[in-house]
This record gives sequence, structure tokens and C-alpha cells, in this order.
Amino acid sequence: MWGEIMNSINDILGKWLDELSKFSYKDYKDLPDIDLYMDQVVTFLDKQLAIFQTSSLDKQITSSMINNYVKGEVVSAPISKKYNREHLALIQEVCTLKQVLTIAEVKQIIDERYRKEDLPKDEIFDHFKTLVNEKNKEAVDLTKSLLDNIEQNDLRALTDLSVDLALTASAFISISKRILFLNRLYQQDLENKKKDKSDKTEE
Repeated sequence: MWGEIMNSINDILGKWLDELSKFSYKDYKDLPDIDLYMDQVVTFLDKQLAIFQTSSLDKQITSSMINNYVKGEVVSAPISKKYNREHLALIQEVCTLKQVLTIAEVKQIIDERYRKEDLPKDEIFDHFKTLVNEKNKEAVDLTKSLLDNIEQNDLRALTDLSVDLALTASAFISISKRILFLNRLYQQDLENKKKDKSDKTEE
């Protein structure tokens, strides 16, 4: 692998971008229809998320991570130590969002989308999956167009491209976090008003 990279970073990156553009989570209905134990969940999700690994040490999912999601009530507890389709869908969504948001922010999103909406959970996840596909393809197309103007193994230009993409991502992350912050403030304001109204009624 290292010999390939030394020959052409651009080509290796281009091949990976092609793989990313084709990547997709499974539809909700295609997730395992039998409940899985923890080691089976990790094995399944590790394969699903393998494309995002940058090295063999870069673990996208571990049993400790899943236990933390359960403890933090981001994902519901397993039933008799087994995880079902809903668990798998939620963990995949958490793994995607936690790359750019805090676990508290991810929990806020999960609570709003899955526990407050009346839509079936399969529809919610499949919409998320479609959105992931669309955003990956947008990112791939943009990166490829910029990569076309970079000479083979031009480390300075490739680094500049990395910085450009990172700053673009950072700007959108800031906006996303601000929206979630304002949502929390609004929700707190509603709850306070409801409490005040209840207190006055009791008086």
C-alpha cells in the first residue's frame, strides 16, 4: 500500500473517493432481522464503517463505545443483551454524527427525530441514509473537481486542499451547533413557561 501511495497520492485518493461515492448504509429493512449479541454487532458495524477508517488502529466502533451510548441514553438498552434493527440503525446514525458533534448534541438530535416524531423508525433512518448518500456524493464531486487542478504528489497543494475542506466543514459544523443550541434554548423556554403556568394554576 505504501508503495502505491508513494507513487501517486492523487490516484489512491481518487479511488477512495470513487468508493465513498458508492457507499451506502443498508436500508432499514435489510439490516439483520435477528437480534445480535455485542460481538456480532461490532463485527457487523465494523464492516459497514470500514470505508471511513484511515488506519488499522482507527476504530469506528467498539463495544466500549456502544456501552457508552447506552449509558448516556443515546441508544436504548439491549434486550436480554441482544441488539435489534432499531439499535443498529441508531448506532450507525450516532457513529456518523459524532464525527462532528458532541454526544450530547447527537442525543438531542436522536431524541427529537426518533422519540418525538410520529414517523415510523424505518422511514426516519432511511431518510437519514439517503441524506448521507447525497452529502457524500456532493463532497466527492467537489473534491474531485479541486483535485483535477493538483499535480501528482504535490504535497503543498494537497495539504492546502485538506485545509480548505476542513475549514468548509468547520464553518458548517459551527452553524449546525448554533441551530442545536437555539433549539435547546427554545425548548427550555417552553418548559419554563409551562411550569410557570402550572405553578400559577396551583396557587
